[in-house]
Amino acid sequence: MQLRLEESVGTRVILLRHGESTFNALGLYQGSSDESVLTEVGRRDARITGEFLQGICFDAVYVSSLKRAQETAKEILEVINFPQNAVFIDEKLRENDMPAWEGLAFQYVREIFPEAYQLWKQRPHEFWMQIDNKTRFYPALNLYQRVQQFWREVLPNNVGKTVLVVAHGGTNRALIGTALGISPEFYHSLQQSNCGISILNFPDGYLASGQLEVMNLNYHLDFLRNEKKGKIFKRKVSRRFTRSDAEVLL
Repeated sequence: MQLRLEESVGTRVILLRHGESTFNALGLYQGSSDESVLTEVGRRDARITGEFLQGICFDAVYVSSLKRAQETAKEILEVINFPQNAVFIDEKLRENDMPAWEGLAFQYVREIFPEAYQLWKQRPHEFWMQIDNKTRFYPALNLYQRVQQFWREVLPNNVGKTVLVVAHGGTNRALIGTALGISPEFYHSLQQSNCGISILNFPDGYLASGQLEVMNLNYHLDFLRNEKKGKIFKRKVSRRFTRSDAEVLL
């Protein structure tokens, strides 16, 4: 099975979260730490995702500077025969910076920092961390600013093209949010699974024209595993979601 898409008018950007990582498996905050790498499950799912994307001709590929994203991209690009030396590694695609929590268990953070944890979950746009005695760092706001700069650089250089972005759950949430005009307040409403696929279209080639074609598609993982066992099922993709839709719902 391969992903089949309608003909795109304008620029199409396919966002992919990395495969399962060692920190994912252990239940640890990753942030922009580069200690986490892919598990064997993560590598397998990346290869399966490559098979799913084989029918798409990519004009450009952008990948986070962190190892878990680069390892995912390597597995996929080998399957789709995209040259590794043509990939753009972009620091702006790294995961949300969470300096005070990186490497800590989710459960530990919930128990030791209950007020900060609730603020992060309920009002991420107001959440901050103290990174020294004087500086407050706002992870969600910083991330949104960073990915907006990514869009400003990438969209003008890829008008009318099909682009693959391999990044992270938090990064992809922010990329979707900034494309649809969804504020950081709703950061946690945009879920992204390991090797989940989201697709954005920009009919006019600029950020304000963003449309969401697919959100967190991940059924290909079970489908391709089950296909080998003789099990088949189908999933329909809904209509495109625009900035106007976001304004009504949020």
